[in-house]
Amino acid sequence: MSQPHLPLFGILASLDASERNAAALTLIKSLAVLQNAHKTDLDPMEGEITEERLDQLCHPEVVYALKRLLRGLPSDREAARQGFSLALTELLIGLNFLTVKIVLELLFRFTEIKNFMKGKEERNHMFGRIFGYMSIVQSSMLTRPQTTAEDIQLIVDDLIEYSQEKSYLSECCHQVLVTMLPQIAKHPKSIKYIADTLFAEGVNTPDQLYVAMALKELLDNVNKQLPKDEQINWQKILGKSWKNPIILHSSNLKFLALLLKETSTEEGTQVSSSWRQNLHPVWDSALAPYFDASKSSAQIAPFNDFWNVVIDTSLFDSSSSHERKFWGFQIFEKVLPVLGEDQIPLVFTTNFMRCFVNNLSSEDRFLNKAAKHTMAAMHAKADSNEAVRLTLITQLLDKNPNFDRLSRSKTVETLLGGLDVSHIQHYLQYLTKAFLQQDGPDSSNMERGKRIDISRQWTIDQMFSLFRNHKVPREEGWIKSILEFYLVHAFFNIKKVDAKSKYVEAHVLPTPALSAATREHCRNRFYGMMAELSTMAPLAKKESEEDTVNYSRKLNGTMLDGTFWCSSALSMMMDLEKAKNFESLTELGEEAAKARKTALALVGKIQEKSKKASKELKAQYKAFELLFVQMILQLHIEPEDSTNILGELHECYDKVFTTSKKANSKKAGDDDDEELQPIEVIIDILLSFLIKPSALLRHVSEQVFVIFADKMTKTGLELMLSTLQTKDNKDDMFGEEDEEDEDAEADAHSQSDDEDSNDEDEDEEDESEDMDVDESEDDDNAPVDEEFRKKLAEALKVKDGDDDESEEELLGDDEMMAFDDKLNEIFKQKKLAKAQEKDAKQTLIHFKNKVLDLLELYVKKQSSNELVLDLIVPLLSLVLIPSASNKPVHDKISALLRNKLAKIKDYPREYDEEHVFEILTQVHELAKKSPDAKFAGLCGDLSLLLVKVLIGGQDEKTAVGETKVEPTPAKKTRKGSKAEVNPKEAAIKAKQDRVVALYSAGLKEFMTRKNSNLSAKMFSEFIDRFPHLAWHLSSTLLEYTSPKAAVKSFRQAMAFTLLSALVKRLANKQTPEFEQLFLETLPLIRNSLIETLEGAFEVKEEGAGAKGLNVARLREILKFALLSARMAKRSDRSMSEIWKTEQLGPLLQKISEDARFNSGALRNLIQQLLAVIGSDIKLPTGSVKKQEKQEKRKRELEATAAGSKKKTHRSKKRKVSNKEASTKEESD
Repeated sequence: MSQPHLPLFGILASLDASERNAAALTLIKSLAVLQNAHKTDLDPMEGEITEERLDQLCHPEVVYALKRLLRGLPSDREAARQGFSLALTELLIGLNFLTVKIVLELLFRFTEIKNFMKGKEERNHMFGRIFGYMSIVQSSMLTRPQTTAEDIQLIVDDLIEYSQEKSYLSECCHQVLVTMLPQIAKHPKSIKYIADTLFAEGVNTPDQLYVAMALKELLDNVNKQLPKDEQINWQKILGKSWKNPIILHSSNLKFLALLLKETSTEEGTQVSSSWRQNLHPVWDSALAPYFDASKSSAQIAPFNDFWNVVIDTSLFDSSSSHERKFWGFQIFEKVLPVLGEDQIPLVFTTNFMRCFVNNLSSEDRFLNKAAKHTMAAMHAKADSNEAVRLTLITQLLDKNPNFDRLSRSKTVETLLGGLDVSHIQHYLQYLTKAFLQQDGPDSSNMERGKRIDISRQWTIDQMFSLFRNHKVPREEGWIKSILEFYLVHAFFNIKKVDAKSKYVEAHVLPTPALSAATREHCRNRFYGMMAELSTMAPLAKKESEEDTVNYSRKLNGTMLDGTFWCSSALSMMMDLEKAKNFESLTELGEEAAKARKTALALVGKIQEKSKKASKELKAQYKAFELLFVQMILQLHIEPEDSTNILGELHECYDKVFTTSKKANSKKAGDDDDEELQPIEVIIDILLSFLIKPSALLRHVSEQVFVIFADKMTKTGLELMLSTLQTKDNKDDMFGEEDEEDEDAEADAHSQSDDEDSNDEDEDEEDESEDMDVDESEDDDNAPVDEEFRKKLAEALKVKDGDDDESEEELLGDDEMMAFDDKLNEIFKQKKLAKAQEKDAKQTLIHFKNKVLDLLELYVKKQSSNELVLDLIVPLLSLVLIPSASNKPVHDKISALLRNKLAKIKDYPREYDEEHVFEILTQVHELAKKSPDAKFAGLCGDLSLLLVKVLIGGQDEKTAVGETKVEPTPAKKTRKGSKAEVNPKEAAIKAKQDRVVALYSAGLKEFMTRKNSNLSAKMFSEFIDRFPHLAWHLSSTLLEYTSPKAAVKSFRQAMAFTLLSALVKRLANKQTPEFEQLFLETLPLIRNSLIETLEGAFEVKEEGAGAKGLNVARLREILKFALLSARMAKRSDRSMSEIWKTEQLGPLLQKISEDARFNSGALRNLIQQLLAVIGSDIKLPTGSVKKQEKQEKRKRELEATAAGSKKKTHRSKKRKVSNKEASTKEESD
């Protein structure tokens, strides 16, 4: 064999199919070239081909390749069998003169099984021979004229023997037989031999059935070639177990199911112990007649019978093994792609659906992955056809209405998302039909009635889920049909069938009649859908932009023509009330009916006026239309409350749109505080909506509130804020308050003081404050429930206070039973009262959250309104008061202040300056009471907002030339008169001075008060946001850099840190005047630094130095000193003169040598500072311990060096003395 061809045989065993195919192709092409070039005088068609003639007829390399490929078939290395059999098949096709006999001789030689072989080697040779037979069959050698019946018989005998001897070889052996049957059709006796040998006992296994079904296709042809007495008897082949010669006949289905399930009896005994993951090929043959028209027959069983018997009740039966159910899922996936729309329902059988849902429900299920794979096949099938998608949906829901919930998947929801509008209508028709027609026995049966109610409620919920599914393409037509369905069945009774009615609900009467529970469910879903529709954006953009107004949610809740969905529902309701075929189920009282009639008339007027009104008035007209329509709809469930609200709305409408009344009220009522403005009435009505647990009223409140937000007054805002100040009990809802709020605030303040003092290691004030807190906690004990006590006393028949004096009386059995009943009732009422109180608290929390949502909308839509600033102090005060039960509300208020209000970009430009300063002062006062760092940070954020409102973007124009807070006297001209000042600039300067004064006062408290609750972050953020303005605090910060001024070393270090941040910020902004001003302050900085360093070595009475100055704080101080020194280096002045290097240098060196400040980073800072200020002092590198180790090592090295010199000196002496002695001896 040539060298280039040898590596190809190794590649044939590769696990990569593409590599194997490429190697086989290359090898066969090379061999074909060699064989074509080979010349011989022998005629290959004459005489029998022996191994000797084979060597003459073929090129030597071809002969080598043939033998090498046959020899490699038994190999179990990787994919050797697959690769070698592929190449062998192609080679046999090319050598068309070869006979089956010579190939079999070579195959038998290389795959001979000998007695000494072990089991594994024997198995490999069996597989090799079977693969050799397959190559012979696939190369079509059996069709060559030289093929004899003996050759075929040899192959058949071997295959049958192997299949019977080894069960795991049975399938592949029978596969070879099925493949060879069409090729030996001209050898009828060979086919008869196969039939007689293989089916001696009938068809009893899937392998035999596979061959039998292939044989059946050739049977008529074969029998024509055989004598009549030798023809194959088909019934005899099948055996006695088959009741009909047609395999797929209805009478054979039961036995066929057992056979394909690989069980021999009804008890489920397995035919073999082996199990295959993949389906047996016989399933393709069994299913082909149902989906291949050429193989179809009228005599076979219908497909639904075949599926139910052979698959559903066999493979998917509850008693079936996991392996059989796995086969069932594979068959379902095989069948589903070829099923038509009308055939799909046939495979969604009961057992399959149960097994499918159970295995989808949890990942712990054995067949969970198989079920998910089947679900993916369903989605793939649905993507091919919309009609098929709808069929799949209906089948899943028919067999299991709660499919998604039970299977814990979103299969139905996802399938629904792919429906188009036309098929959505079909789906709604399917649901409507399921709702109306409930087949079954008499509905008077209570259990039957409950089941019908549950089924109908499921249908109602499915419609609602379809509407809420955002993946479903929305269109007004089908949405309106759902709304109509809910409306009709919730509020009306259909008298009789009217096929001509425009309402499809009148075309068919519900059978049986709807129950009260079903109508109630329809009513709830109707109002739920109205809530969703009120926030839904229009389904298409309007062509005209004129209808778009200056409020964002105006178009929400409207149809394409601009009509509100609620208005459409109301007009539909009015139309149904006029129709003779419908009977209204709602009976309104006289007062409610009158209010409704008045409101309907007013709504008509509003709709007419809004068409001609301006943009602003049109928005208000739309808002009132929305309010009136929603209240009319609410009359059907809350007639009394809705009637009162309609009256208030009517009065409010008159106030808003009656200009004469407005003018009069403004002139005559300026001093009348009791006269409510229209917006305040609207706010009161909206708050009454929010108290109710209705999503619809909540959405309506938000829509209307946004429209009237620009009309908000201070009184209206206070009305909303007052609802947040109520505590968690019913009495507070009516405004009853006590002094507990003040106590809670005081407790919060004292608690924060305790925490801060603990952080600062101050113990003197902690004890008294802790005692105050404990006393307040003791006072919080709940009072005795007097009413409960009286009830118990009455049950015990004693008077209050006479418990000890009353004589014991014995009770009889009846009296004891009555006594027990009475006690049970008392405690039951007590438990119920507690539950109601808990629900009331929860309702109050929800109500406050809804009010906060309105306030958030106000901040978002009216951020430039001055009134948003009035929210700061009340909301901050609410956050300050601790309350465990109100924590969700407190968290939401904090989020509103921090994330919305403090971050508004379009802040108020027009405001009352004194009022804003008052708010800023109150914020700073609240910051001084901060219970924690979060609250202090919140105060800082809001303080920055107020400063931004006051000075706007004027920080860049703020002069940095003054370091004092107090105003300086005005300069005078040469004539002695004051210089002219721009009034606008003077006003800005005055505001800046007041802002600086506030921050300066806070900074002084932070630096001087031990238990101050102010946070350094409040000042650092002010410096970062307004650096020019913050420079006016530099003198205050410099004052507290002195260790004598600051209350503690921590505060002193913070003064240095804040001053450093201020200097960096201004240096980055490259302010022209800053450098000169900074150089003027350098002496103060130097003096503070020297004083601080000197104070570090002063020994106090307690034995500690410099008020707890440690490494971290000293590092912050030195960082600022280094920054200042580097900035000073830019000037022309001498650094030694500025920094007094002769005094500062030794101090820094002394600090670095102090054991208290043992830090390499600190020494590094000191060395850099020494270098910048021009000092020649060089510090040793590393820490003190490292330096000690270096010194010790140095000494050891010096000692070692000294010792070695002594030894060398001694050795030299010895050499000299020895030399002298030897010289002396020689001389002697």
